[in-house]
Amino acid sequence: MTQHQIDTVRRLVHSHFGEDADVWLFGSRVDDSKKGGDYDFLIETSLKQPDAIIEQKIALIAELQSAVPFEDEEIDLIVKRRNSSFDIPIYSIAKKDGIKL
Repeated sequence: MTQHQIDTVRRLVHSHFGEDADVWLFGSRVDDSKKGGDYDFLIETSLKQPDAIIEQKIALIAELQSAVPFEDEEIDLIVKRRNSSFDIPIYSIAKKDGIKL
């Protein structure tokens, strides 16, 4: 990712999920041997209400896909509630193998 892309992701994630939200890039975009593919992001947020999380997720995807650095790119977002007891393997895989932006 370029610095402009990283700055864009951070700015938009913070505007939708709060300044304390964390974001990781994971998947094929962190593996230089795979060259390309979609952008997979894990976002960890303090938002607690499922409706608010879904609403912000949809708005963020729309905004990212209309931003110049990500035009015509496939973007997948996984959103994890911070301090939630719900856990699935992709959360730890994204954090372990991904890059925190």
